[in-house]
Amino acid sequence: MISPAGRRFTRRSSRIKRRDADPLIAGGAPLVLYWFGGRQLDYFDGTEAVEQWKVVRQALTSQTPQLRGDVVWTGGLWVGDDDEDLLLLTGQC
Repeated sequence: MISPAGRRFTRRSSRIKRRDADPLIAGGAPLVLYWFGGRQLDYFDGTEAVEQWKVVRQALTSQTPQLRGDVVWTGGLWVGDDDEDLLLLTGQC
């Protein structure tokens, strides 16, 4: 994946837990929300990433989502060429 600033990221892990994602966001990692059904990517960094993380955090699951009508997120760690982290969440409902 390439960020809006042109940074390249590759996936490091496909499942991440909230407790592991918290320090990433607190440390300044960008947050990308991928809406699976709409094939839409939303990129957030800085304070926008922190605020959006507060919105979606409780819906993050590291297990196979049990779909109940609400949006459920699975997340993965992506790492840039410059060793910077990015958190990508895939939303399903």
